[in-house]
Amino acid sequence: MAKADVLARVRADLAAGHTHMAIQRLRTLLATLPDDVEVRSLLASVYRQTGNLVEAGRWGFLTDDVRPIELVAYAKANPDPWQRLRLLQFSGDPVGLPDAAADRLVELADEAQRSGPPTQWAGDYRAPTRSRGATWPCLFTAIVLTVVTVLAAFGAIRILGWVID
Repeated sequence: MAKADVLARVRADLAAGHTHMAIQRLRTLLATLPDDVEVRSLLASVYRQTGNLVEAGRWGFLTDDVRPIELVAYAKANPDPWQRLRLLQFSGDPVGLPDAAADRLVELADEAQRSGPPTQWAGDYRAPTRSRGATWPCLFTAIVLTVVTVLAAFGAIRILGWVID
């Protein structure tokens, strides 16, 4: 589907108050056009309407209309600069961005470089342990096994009764 068609549907969704559907359409469109500033701006404005400042800051980061409070919320929710860079999902040339957005991107990249290499998880995986308070699965299993055993005993007695008679 062409970008114009998707944007028309998004506008219809927004007119009907269907912000969730509009967000889904815009995020799908951004998956195919990750460097489109117009789509990012529209997505940021929808998140702004819904009160989600973190996502408004994320998607508006590369636009002119992002608000400082949104940038602060985005940085606070994602304190690692490498993570913020990754979450932007931008692989294009910053030359095509608005001047302020290009400056923000360069500043974030510099901050990431100064913070050192990205952190990588190097630990081994340990399955979560059950807490001692979670006894209901064991109790449920015990009850089911007891009922099955009692029914099997009654069945065996009935069969023996038929065989003996």
